[in-house]
Amino acid sequence: MLELLFLLLPIAAAYGWYMGRRSVRQGQQQRQQKISRDYFTGLNYLLSNDSDKAVDLFINLLEVDDETIDTHMALGSLFRRRGEVDRSIRIHQNLIARPSLTIEQRDFAMMELGKDYHAAGFYDRAEEIFLNLVSQDEHTEEVEQQLLDIYQITKEWQKAIDVVGRFKRRAQKRFKPLIAHFYCQLAQEATSQPDQLGLINKALKQDPNCGRAWLQKAKLELALGHIADCQNTLEQLLKRDIELFSEALGTAKQCFQAADNHEAYKQLLQNAVTHNGGVSIVLALAQELADENSDSDAERLILQHLMTHPTLKGFHRLMEFHITQAEDGKAKDSLSMLEKLVQQQIRVRPSYRCKECGFPGHSLHWQCPSCKQWGSMKPVVGLDGE
Repeated sequence: MLELLFLLLPIAAAYGWYMGRRSVRQGQQQRQQKISRDYFTGLNYLLSNDSDKAVDLFINLLEVDDETIDTHMALGSLFRRRGEVDRSIRIHQNLIARPSLTIEQRDFAMMELGKDYHAAGFYDRAEEIFLNLVSQDEHTEEVEQQLLDIYQITKEWQKAIDVVGRFKRRAQKRFKPLIAHFYCQLAQEATSQPDQLGLINKALKQDPNCGRAWLQKAKLELALGHIADCQNTLEQLLKRDIELFSEALGTAKQCFQAADNHEAYKQLLQNAVTHNGGVSIVLALAQELADENSDSDAERLILQHLMTHPTLKGFHRLMEFHITQAEDGKAKDSLSMLEKLVQQQIRVRPSYRCKECGFPGHSLHWQCPSCKQWGSMKPVVGLDGE
């Protein structure tokens, strides 16, 4: 009898192990089926635009299985892109509240929550989150960009400069042209001209090729009466950013008039023409020749430029010369009408265009209103521009 009992014990143990495994497997299958049913229910809520019920259902699912974290991250991002930021905030706040998250998962959820606050206009809350993330050694470039975006929206230029100082050295070098524009913004807001000049010099220290800074510096030096410095700055603008030199024509003329050095002004214009500065510079030089009673030289200069760089501005100025020389009559009237039509066309065409996104404008924006890039707006080049 005892021998039979010992023989049955292994069989009983094996049967118990089998039943236990079967029970566990059935429990897992039941949980998976419930999760699957709930997910399909949640998707139906989303498709029927009943987002509130969908959010509640997905949050409850998170409490069932940590493997749904990535799904919730994606769902929160989806709501944010759709403009339903309040629901996205709820999802990401629930994720952060879970003690079982890894450090990496928590940082990612914090990043998404910061984006939610940014999208909702809660810039102070978003700033706090991104400052915490950027203080970590292994932060991403996306965190840096998000923080800079906030300071640009709130126009806190000094904060933007300070936070770049906390970036990695490689990133700091990449942001130098941007920091130069921030110093230029601070210079515009400063009330003292010497303070403005000091900030502009800081901008040029960050980016010696910042045409905006050279342009602002020339105007400041002229206002302060630093004529020799202004002339040197104009020379630097010509070398560093020839595309913006046409914006300095008024400053250049006043500067050299104050120095009573007309020939040096003409030489500066000639250098700019040689470096393909644009039709505005050609017309300025032609006007100087015309003022010296050299109308024929002025016309010849414009005609030579039109042969290689045809523009409406050059054609319009050439017609003005011919109108003044033409005799009264039908031919002169027709020429005058054509001149007015060309002038109207020049007025309606944009004078500036963003090199990044192609945004057109009639005034020079240092930050593109469309793509938000700094220093990308330049004078239009071609038939309708320079």
